[in-house]
Amino acid sequence: MLKTIYITIYAAILAAFIPAATLAQSFDYRFDVRLGMAKIGEMQVAANSNGKSYSVATALYTTGLVGALYDVRYDQTAVGRIGVGGVLVPVKHTATSSEKGTVSQLEILFSGDRVSSVRFDPERNVPAEVTTYRRTVDPMSLMYFLLRPVSSTKVCSGEVDLFDGRDRSSVKFTDIKRYNDGRVECNISYSGNGGKGGIALSALVFEPDNNALMRIRKFEAHTSLGTLTIKAR
Repeated sequence: MLKTIYITIYAAILAAFIPAATLAQSFDYRFDVRLGMAKIGEMQVAANSNGKSYSVATALYTTGLVGALYDVRYDQTAVGRIGVGGVLVPVKHTATSSEKGTVSQLEILFSGDRVSSVRFDPERNVPAEVTTYRRTVDPMSLMYFLLRPVSSTKVCSGEVDLFDGRDRSSVKFTDIKRYNDGRVECNISYSGNGGKGGIALSALVFEPDNNALMRIRKFEAHTSLGTLTIKAR
């Protein structure tokens, strides 16, 4: 059950795109993960950019009673270059999952604007045409796009192709709402062999900080087990 929840988190949350900036910056977040009213875990995100390259790392893990009964942890990283016009160009993505002591790993390498190799441990099937995928972004680069502070005009804008090691999806924002108090809300939809027929899978809420830059406050995803909420502390 919890494995399904955590797969849903990454499927629904990481599918987002915001055009990149070239300014040096660093940021980190701490999130509480809840299913309905019950807290089931936490997520941490840290990212850095020097204007020429970027890096991002996340850790998602169960806590409390859920963690005692079902120990799960997902760690993911990405590094890449910042290209012409501020476009993010992924170089390497890694993911490690640990479920009750069973560990699995994924590595995606990029060369220029295309995927160059994918490696799973334990081994899994990978699409034969994977090295033809161009202008494709990994999940952690999307996390960087989504969480970096930006102006209100850049929130919930753009679209991109996402590749998670097995499936490729076209990602875009839908149902964008802007409020007088500065909040911006939108949904994410994705289609393709990694999507759900274009149906919006999650809701995002952004609020302005003291510098009028937008920061993520909450994700929501609807699952068969109830509403999953990931809220910034």
